[in-house]
Amino acid sequence: LSLVKPSDEERKDVSDRVEKFLKKLKKGKGVKFELGGSGAKGTWTKGIKDVDVYAKFSLSMYKDKSDEISDVLEKLLMKGVKRLHGSRDYYQVKKDGFLFEIIPIMDIKKADEALNITDISPLHTKYVGKHKKLQDDIILAKAFFKSNGIYGAESYIKGMSGYVIEVLVIYYGGFVELVRAGAKWGEKVVIDPAKYHKNVLLEVNKSKLDSPLVLIDPVERGRNAAAAVGEERFREFVSVCKKFVKKPSSDYFIPEIFSMDMIKGDVVLEIVPK
Repeated sequence: LSLVKPSDEERKDVSDRVEKFLKKLKKGKGVKFELGGSGAKGTWTKGIKDVDVYAKFSLSMYKDKSDEISDVLEKLLMKGVKRLHGSRDYYQVKKDGFLFEIIPIMDIKKADEALNITDISPLHTKYVGKHKKLQDDIILAKAFFKSNGIYGAESYIKGMSGYVIEVLVIYYGGFVELVRAGAKWGEKVVIDPAKYHKNVLLEVNKSKLDSPLVLIDPVERGRNAAAAVGEERFREFVSVCKKFVKKPSSDYFIPEIFSMDMIKGDVVLEIVPK
């Protein structure tokens, strides 16, 4: 845990920089800014320089203008922000050595009010926040996934998102429990933490059940939170869990870094732990 958990000093430094950044944002009518993602959950790993900020738009004021809130947000941001395309366009800006992502969402209280998939993100934060005793386990799990190339729901990775990892740790009751269970996973795993369904495979839309891991979102009964997980990453996770259970080692939490300077021809001369 000492290898991957941020120190108290690092946590304070990040908190101060985030607070400073939030104060720089203009206040708009019906719009409020708050820290999101792993920063708000307290589940980020040592050395992380990416910060999610939610721009929460009043549902009563913007319900019929959901497609316009990215444009409204742009007018509230400082110069130098980069607009990126997404289910709703969002923004990136580098400040004080951190990459801030500012994401426009509707300020909802329950999942069925969501007008866009990103709107439920604060509900995820609230859910994970109910399990503070497992924060260290989640940090361990995220470091484990990252170091073994299984972290990230992006299409070019097809691994597990931070939220999927958080839910899995909570469901199994800890990091060690998750890894022991993962070592025994078969070709298809179906998990419904909130027990929304008697039979997930029959009750949930088939188009959402293609992934080898089906994880029903505990805050949204019809969503497979693990829909982005691909076969290759899934098999790699099961494999690395088996190896770890058989012979545990701190090496599983330390990413290996190499450069062209370490390579001569086709021979890797040295792998240096981060």
